[in-house]
Amino acid sequence: MDGRGVTNYSTDKPSYGFSTATTEFDDILLSRKIVTFEEAMIAKGASPQEARKLSEKKFNNGLDKKQFDQQSTERNHEETSDVDDDDDFINRYRQQRMKELKKDKNTIKYGDVIHISRPDWNREVNDASRSGTWVIVNLTRHTSSLSALHDELCDLVEETIRELAVKFEKVKFVFISSTSAIENWPAENLPTLFCYRFGKMQHQLIGINALGGPGLNCSRLEWRLARLGIVETDLEEDPLPDNTSAGFRSRSKIFTDDYSDDDYLGVD
Repeated sequence: MDGRGVTNYSTDKPSYGFSTATTEFDDILLSRKIVTFEEAMIAKGASPQEARKLSEKKFNNGLDKKQFDQQSTERNHEETSDVDDDDDFINRYRQQRMKELKKDKNTIKYGDVIHISRPDWNREVNDASRSGTWVIVNLTRHTSSLSALHDELCDLVEETIRELAVKFEKVKFVFISSTSAIENWPAENLPTLFCYRFGKMQHQLIGINALGGPGLNCSRLEWRLARLGIVETDLEEDPLPDNTSAGFRSRSKIFTDDYSDDDYLGVD
């Protein structure tokens, strides 16, 4: 037979060897009157003369043709129903995705620490947390405090928080000088984190050991914040401290005992 290969519904150039069985695609075309049965047979490789004979044989009476048209139409309806179902699913998915994108767009993202002063506190901390956003306030040292080691630990905490701010964009991390936030706040209480939500302080972490110890790293502080419900983490256990900070651990006794949450209620 001539015309093997790409399907061609031309009556004089069949595309490939024919079979009297019709495919679902053929049935759809037939039910929608896009092609005739003869054209479908020609597309499968029959000559125009053979196609006519096949058509006459298949539709030797009106009842057979009616049954064929009904079967083709029913199959087309099934296909159309499947397509409609797919379209409904796609539309529902698109609408849901648009809602998620809109919600995500309306969610404030920070991605960095924000430096504030005492007059900014109510706006940047209490008010910002009323909707459910977590606001983490880090009290920073104003000047050199107890020792070079203590200063280094406070700087380590600041560096760690900057990393977390990038990772957890929906959490607001705020830096404020301890002397600006609370007059006469003891230097030995630094580093200090106040964790606000719904307009009030929910947790407090005071001292390096409460934050993860002298071997502090980003993962250790993340673990502690996750246990308080502030961030979500994939960590399955408390990470080990940094080996480079082993010297810090041996000298941590120079600081006062560290504590967290409601041991100190010096701020609202």
